Amino acid sequence: MLVIPSIDIMGGKCVKLVGGRPGTGIEVSPNPVEVARYWVEQGAELLHVVDLDAAIYGRSNNLDVIAEVLRSVEIPVQVGGGIRSKSRARKLVELGAERVVVGTAVAENPRMLPEYADAIGAEKLVVALDSIKGCVVKRGWREGVGKSAVDFVKGIDHNPFAAYLYTEVSVEGRLAGILEEVVKQLISSTKKPIIYSGGVSSLSDLEKLRDVGVWGVIVGMALYKGLFSLAEAVEVARG
Repeated sequence: MLVIPSIDIMGGKCVKLVGGRPGTGIEVSPNPVEVARYWVEQGAELLHVVDLDAAIYGRSNNLDVIAEVLRSVEIPVQVGGGIRSKSRARKLVELGAERVVVGTAVAENPRMLPEYADAIGAEKLVVALDSIKGCVVKRGWREGVGKSAVDFVKGIDHNPFAAYLYTEVSVEGRLAGILEEVVKQLISSTKKPIIYSGGVSSLSDLEKLRDVGVWGVIVGMALYKGLFSLAEAVEVARG
């Protein structure tokens, strides 16, 4: 299992929100590039960058900062947040993103999924399953889709793409622990790799995710609060 530090960007700064709500959480650093370099120095093999302004408001001035992050590190970077057009996805790949995460665009029109795969390559496309207790949400986690994550997977799993990113919004940023049963159900519904995000608060959470078979886990607040180090997390993830 891969441990993936998250770098969430809002207003050009690295922050960690609670449940994606502006005005909550912490400001990590005014310089996301320095944060990215720090995680590389600590041994990260993959970074997850989120454009929160684009995800929440549908618009953003963070592209230059994201581009600088991509230029500044030599490890792969996965980028998500408000990618609601093929041109935006292509632009991020051109800037150097290893993968892009598409959520709302697919949730609103699953038939567009093959077009995204054609635009950037299926190996670079990750589908976001942003969910509240297993029910898929969209547009910065504010609107329900009316389907469970498992049912949503059943409808799109035949398409070519690299992986799913499951975010459990109900615990995201709250250090509240993971919802293990939901993850198990999701893993049993697909053969595609699952990346998990949300609520990780301890090394035992990482052990559980490793044991149920997730491919990777995105960790943010727990690392920034110092509940464990990246080195400790990686050691657990490797078993």
